[in-house]
Amino acid sequence: MPYRLNKGVYSVRCRAPHCPFNAQVKIDQAIMGMTQSDVEVEALKIARDMAMVQHDSIRSRSHSLHKPEIRRVSGSYQLMGAGSHAPRPAGETVIREFARGERILTEGEEASCICEVLRGSAYPERNRTHRYRKGDCFGAAALLPGHRRMTSVIAGSVGTRIAFLNLPELNRSNPRRAGSVFVRVMEDTLQVIRDLEKRAG
Repeated sequence: MPYRLNKGVYSVRCRAPHCPFNAQVKIDQAIMGMTQSDVEVEALKIARDMAMVQHDSIRSRSHSLHKPEIRRVSGSYQLMGAGSHAPRPAGETVIREFARGERILTEGEEASCICEVLRGSAYPERNRTHRYRKGDCFGAAALLPGHRRMTSVIAGSVGTRIAFLNLPELNRSNPRRAGSVFVRVMEDTLQVIRDLEKRAG
């Protein structure tokens, strides 16, 4: 699946002696590539060209933009189709922090990873009394290929930290941990079923 640049801002500094030019340029163009590296290469070119226009409009009489130093100061690479709330790990794990009330998973999005609570808490939007705390795992839909999230999950406390686990990759590198994650996800699924049975009764 391809990546795209999301809200990229780059700093561009001219390296000509005594030149004070150091600008920040925002890239609004839709830049996509098959890898993050592909996207970055294209973004650097665009940032350089944008800065060159700015530089030359001010200092073209003395010199052109000289061996520019270009670096990304903000923005991120987003995997297309993975949803903005839930990263899709290219390796075995991505860790992300959430503010209280922020969505961790969104109902209907592609279920590509299992979630483990590293800090704080979370709860399903449809069952606010059910709490996930440190060490709990959720996101059982990711165990079945092609499935989508059945409910949104919300961060229940400030600084909730979640690990998004690519279970097949984790199983290759650490089968014991993958097995433990699988068991915890199934335990959560059974608890959700028990909660529904209590409500129905």
